[in-house]
Amino acid sequence: MVQFLKRVLTKKKGVTILEGLIALGLLALVAAGTFGVLLSVARKSGAPDIREEMVLAVERANDLLQMYPSEDMSDSKLYEQYANGMCGGSLIPSDVRISDSAPLSLGTHNIKCMLPPLCDYSNSSFTYTVEKFSFTTPPYSADNMVTGYSEPKGHQVTFNITCNGFTL
Repeated sequence: MVQFLKRVLTKKKGVTILEGLIALGLLALVAAGTFGVLLSVARKSGAPDIREEMVLAVERANDLLQMYPSEDMSDSKLYEQYANGMCGGSLIPSDVRISDSAPLSLGTHNIKCMLPPLCDYSNSSFTYTVEKFSFTTPPYSADNMVTGYSEPKGHQVTFNITCNGFTL
């Protein structure tokens, strides 16, 4: 009987349909697991790209904002091309173009036009808030006996950006 089984088992040269289905099923399980891991890694690695783009947009807005004087610039010929603010140029799409003649005036300003290209405009926002800022410590000590000291004043700018659900 043992010799008969050995002879039957050794003469099989093909693969049965059942063996093929089992092999395909195992292959499908391994492939599904692999693709699940790859998609998870791709989603996690995509998030820093959005954040990096958001940081670059804030830096670009900050650099552009530094060229504006703190007072009204409507009389200045030097800033004529920027008279409508950071989002008032002709190259900006009309749905995000906003006229703002005093970008450093106190309050909140909308600069949605400066969102990174990968942001969905309907689900994203980009604003900055300007507040008065004064230094709390004089630059000189009381030992120097400085007279006529006036406290320096400036602006504090806070940027708020939301891009596709991510907030910076």
